[in-house]
Formats: sequence, C-alpha cells, structure tokens
Amino acid sequence: MKKKIEKAKPSQKILTTAFECLSTKGYANVSMRDIANEAGVALSHLTYYYKNKEGLFTEVINMMMHQYLHEIEDSLKSAASTKEKIASLVRYFKELIRDKPNLLRLFIDFTAQALWLPSFGEQVDSLFNNLAEIIDKNILADTEICKGLQEYSSKSIARLILGALYGVSIQIMLGSDKESTFESLNLAESLLN
Repeated sequence: MKKKIEKAKPSQKILTTAFECLSTKGYANVSMRDIANEAGVALSHLTYYYKNKEGLFTEVINMMMHQYLHEIEDSLKSAASTKEKIASLVRYFKELIRDKPNLLRLFIDFTAQALWLPSFGEQVDSLFNNLAEIIDKNILADTEICKGLQEYSSKSIARLILGALYGVSIQIMLGSDKESTFESLNLAESLLN
C-alpha cells in the first residue's frame, strides 16, 4: 500500500506540473522535457507514468474535465430558481475569464487540439456532452425556456446555450477590453431569462 502512495506522489506532481505548463504556455509550446524539468524529475519518469505526450495530456484533460464539471454543477445546484441558475452559469463563465483565465485557455487549446487528435476529440466531445447534460438537467428541466421550441430537444437547446457562452468567452479572451465585452455574456443571460 505504501508503495502505491509513493508512486502516486510523483505521478500527481507530474500531472500538476503538466497542467501548469500547458495552461500558461499552450500545448504547442510545451514538451515532455519542459514538464520533466519543471517537475524536477527525469524524463523517464514521465514516460513511465504516462507513456507519451498524448497519454500525459489525456490525463490533464481528465483532470480539467473533472474540475469543470464539478464547478459548474455545484454552481447550478446552489441556485434556487431558473433565473438564478442562468445567472449562476453566466457568472461562472465570467469568473473563469477574470479569475481562472489559464483554465479557460487550456480548455480552448484542448478544443483546438481535439480537431486533430482523435483521443482528445473523444474527451472534449464527452466534456461538451456532459456540460450540456448538466445545463439540461439543472436549467431546462421544467422551465419556460423551451416553450416555443418544441421541435428541438432540450439537449440541443442546452448545447446551444453552452456553445453561445463558450464562444462568447473565447471572443472575450481574445479581445483587448475584457470588461466591456462582458456585455455579451450579460445579453445571453437576458435572452435566456
């Protein structure tokens, strides 16, 4: 048992370091050697625990997915009414932009990489599906939002909401005046209410 704990420590350190390197430098600008140097371990440790670059980054995506899913679900569960839940979801994206821009950058970077790497594509698709399910379950169930849109599934509407918030967040991250561009997220909140 003690050996498992000892083995978990270096692998967790590598994973945390990889997350930090990727979220500050981006996928294209980080090598396995960079991560090994930052983590203070031999390159062979990375390949021992994660086999290759794709294996390590797949685990980073898993860690990121876990964080996103729990944060969003907790945020939505803490609100009582549909209006409060929508406000909470929009606030979550604003907080990501303001307080955790590296996490959002990493999500954007992995989304781009998912277009080229099938294993990333499956994970990012799973993340989008899970986020849409959370929105569907916590916001769209028993609400007036879907009224007038009966020809569309609530899952499609949830994907549209997620896509709008994610897309606007990307635009805000790329823009030079982040505060004034939050107006787009406020507009999304108004349209949903």
